[in-house]
Amino acid sequence: MERIVLNDGWQMHKYGDTENYACNVPCSVYHTLMTHGVIEDPYYRDNADAALAVSDDDYCFTTTFGRPDPIPQGGKVMLCFDGIDTISEITLNGTVIGSTDNMHRRWRFDVTALLGEENTLSVHITSPTRYIAEKQAVSPLWGVNSTVAGFPHIRKAHYMFGWDWGPQLPDMGIWRDVYLESYAEGRIESVYYRQNHAENAVSLTAEICLEEPSCGLCTCVLSDPDGAEIARSEQICAENGRAFWTVSIENPKLWWARGYGEQPLYTMRIDSVSSDGCVLDSKTDRIGLRTITVRQEPDAWGESFCVNLNGRDIFCMGANLIPLDQLLPRCTAEKETQLLDACADANFNMVRIWGGGYYPSDHFYDDCDEKGLLVWQDFMFACAVYRLTDEFWKTTEAELRDNLLRLRNHPSLAMWCGNNEIETAIECWGETPRDEATRADYIEQFEKRMPALVAELDPQHFYWRSSPSAYGGIHETWSNHAGDMHYWEVWHSFKPFTAFRELYYRFCSEYGFESVPSLKTLLTVCDPEKGDLNLMSPVMEAHQKCDQGNEKLMYYLAQMMRYPESFESLIYSTQLMQAEYIRSSVAHMRRARGRCMGSLYWQVNDTNPVISWSSVDFYGRWKAMHHFAKRFHAPVLLSVDERDAAHPVINVSNETLEAVSGTIFWRLCDKYSQTVAEGSMPVKCDALQAVDCPALDLSAQIRSERDRGQYYIHCELHTDKGIVTADNTLFVVPKRFDFVHPEICMEMTETPEVISITLSADAYVKAVCLDCRTLDVDFSDNWFDLEGGRPVTVTIPKTDGLTAEKLREELIVTGT
Repeated sequence: MERIVLNDGWQMHKYGDTENYACNVPCSVYHTLMTHGVIEDPYYRDNADAALAVSDDDYCFTTTFGRPDPIPQGGKVMLCFDGIDTISEITLNGTVIGSTDNMHRRWRFDVTALLGEENTLSVHITSPTRYIAEKQAVSPLWGVNSTVAGFPHIRKAHYMFGWDWGPQLPDMGIWRDVYLESYAEGRIESVYYRQNHAENAVSLTAEICLEEPSCGLCTCVLSDPDGAEIARSEQICAENGRAFWTVSIENPKLWWARGYGEQPLYTMRIDSVSSDGCVLDSKTDRIGLRTITVRQEPDAWGESFCVNLNGRDIFCMGANLIPLDQLLPRCTAEKETQLLDACADANFNMVRIWGGGYYPSDHFYDDCDEKGLLVWQDFMFACAVYRLTDEFWKTTEAELRDNLLRLRNHPSLAMWCGNNEIETAIECWGETPRDEATRADYIEQFEKRMPALVAELDPQHFYWRSSPSAYGGIHETWSNHAGDMHYWEVWHSFKPFTAFRELYYRFCSEYGFESVPSLKTLLTVCDPEKGDLNLMSPVMEAHQKCDQGNEKLMYYLAQMMRYPESFESLIYSTQLMQAEYIRSSVAHMRRARGRCMGSLYWQVNDTNPVISWSSVDFYGRWKAMHHFAKRFHAPVLLSVDERDAAHPVINVSNETLEAVSGTIFWRLCDKYSQTVAEGSMPVKCDALQAVDCPALDLSAQIRSERDRGQYYIHCELHTDKGIVTADNTLFVVPKRFDFVHPEICMEMTETPEVISITLSADAYVKAVCLDCRTLDVDFSDNWFDLEGGRPVTVTIPKTDGLTAEKLREELIVTGT
């Protein structure tokens, strides 16, 4: 089979205009117009408000190409689109060859009879805003607020119509590859790998589906993770387009999620061959040998909800991942890798692909396979009501089939989930329709048809109907006893920070807290000369999409921090608030390991420069929370339940496959980091367990509410490997601790490879933040506590032009 890629050399124009703009696939209207200076950056100041009108027009993308040569005798040429966004009509040489209505699908058109020596291909894209307005006027559908009304009528990434962290920029275009495929027979349509695990062996079966069964011959070659061939088939004869090959792998190298083991990947090459042995088509897959499911069994607290990997119950740690940009052409493989590297660096073992975006690229899942990041995969339905018409299900079923076939073999894929928050919206949200037709359509789609499709195409993976859900049937979606939960009482309902710790969810797949991104990020969208750098300025409010978001920030700021004296202090304070809330929540869940088996905070990334719940902002800059995540997601975590300050309990959570034994040393310290009381205790924590140590007795020191603000507790876990984990815990929120103004000293040294900064202080400093005025610098540690008399050294890799002298000029040190 020959493939000719047609991504380059396109032109775009608006209907009614003669002006053409050059572009290459992936391309979109907003991105092309911005590249050519026709519209301003929609992220800058409040430009997004005016940019929305761009989507009210229709656009055409056109290219030309030559005839593929040679076309196999008796063969055909297929024109393939891996992604068109969204409502389009496609013409080739003036003949309409098809139409599209779903950006989440792949499209194939037989163009053999239409090809000439020179060919003109056009994709005419209809305005998405006009399309949904017309549909909504006839048959209104509910969708979450802060969006363009009617978005559930179109199978297009919902977030493009606005969300509580993203602007209303419903772009359109050709967002994935365009290519020609020419072949006569033997095209490999799909392969599915079934694994049967036994002691020290795995039986691996490749199920091969051929589009053209007339030939029906295949060969298979399996190689181990080091690239050595370990098995080869004879020619396999297909029947009715299907061929099967089973191989036994002795002493298999199992694939593990990050933190539990390695990620070895076997390689399978499958060739479709002609009767004389010529290769007609070829497919190569990387395979991780592992078993995975979600275990749901009755227990002392209700019913478990636990990811079981290779027979071991694991505690999932990570966050929800949203699209990388509002403009799809900028959602590149490089950005995917950068973000997934940040997840791996912060000790994630899972990411959840949220259902209001799009299905990520093949590269994304390849990266997750290599990094050991499990993927909770939502189907692309979120916070909306859909009418289950024949037309809707036809395109939806095709969408699901495309993505099930494309993604099902990735070892990183942990589970499929039907939707985001629709079940709980129908049951609990005040504005959603609750009529019988809505409930019936929901149950038919998400509890009958979709699980049946998963069972048909990917029976080895677990299907979960909705997130959150408990028992199904739109019943008790808020349960504390079964299923997964989204917890938003803190933030949206103004509950106090500590409210989360009163609950013990089985798996918390969403919860979060907002913060303001770094000043460098804000300066890309704000004009300081126009007064934009004020939380309540119109421009800052334009970059706060959450309803009452800034009011909520100020409400919680009053609970936790002293009033910021500058805008820079406000940024610092909101990031520390966010980090402390999530840290406290994760530590609480990890202490309850066994009852709670998962924490996925909302959210890891941004689609634009915005005030949001992210831990990594739009430009990849880590907020305080991501630095904290690196510590609170550590495989072995030491944390303190300080609610009874006179009798705090130290906990060890061991998320590794080996037992941990050692000694915990603890100190009760005053504001100058002077030791007031101290002690030690032996501890052993078995693999994949969490244990509470005996409560400490601090009743002689902490006798009143005032005393709680005079001390903090420092603890360390020492093993034969050294200090494995350490923790500082306050007994009060930061504004109530009796901090003193510290004298911070800094020494800087330089080698050809790194610059080292050693910081020391004469008193306790919480959450020391290192930043540079204009540079983005990779500090080895950040947002750490500095104890009086105990220096901390941070290193920075040397890059071109970066010297100790330059760093000293740029460096900003902030702490509480």
